[in-house]
Amino acid sequence: MALEHLLAALERDATAEAERRLAAARAEAAAIRAAAEERLARRRAEVLDARAAELRGRAERALGEARRGGRRLVLEARHRLLGRVLAAARARLPEAMATPEYRAALPAALGAALACAGDAAVVVRCPPALAAAVRDALPRASGAAVEADSGVRAGFTLATADGVLTVDDTLDGRLERLWPRLAPGVLARVEERGP
Repeated sequence: MALEHLLAALERDATAEAERRLAAARAEAAAIRAAAEERLARRRAEVLDARAAELRGRAERALGEARRGGRRLVLEARHRLLGRVLAAARARLPEAMATPEYRAALPAALGAALACAGDAAVVVRCPPALAAAVRDALPRASGAAVEADSGVRAGFTLATADGVLTVDDTLDGRLERLWPRLAPGVLARVEERGP
């Protein structure tokens, strides 16, 4: 009987040892699995964060490109609009020469141009329709020659005989010089009115 007790005790001890080792192995396996799942979750989060950052960067670049494209389209539309307004204004310049306001301002404009030339002999070129008004507006003592020139659309040019000085007082020239200051006002008025 002692042998049976001894065998039963050994069997119990062996079973208990096996269960303890099995429990330790299961605990170790659970710890390994938990650590692996944690590493996997961290790696997944890192990959997702990196992908999200990449996608945010792409979205920001696409948005920036879209904004630049939109601004470019707006600027091109404004440029076309200003071009149409400028062309329309230029088309009306010959009409402006016939207005009483232009004719009334002509002597002062000619006087200012003559003052630039000093005592030099000058030639005033103007459209044929304006030649008589220019002759009448010039001071008699100026000695300026008036030439009708169909190449001058509206207004006049004054040049010294030696070609050293030219004064451009054409309406086209005035509009060209004033356009950088006028264009923002044109755009503001268009934007006030809306589409």
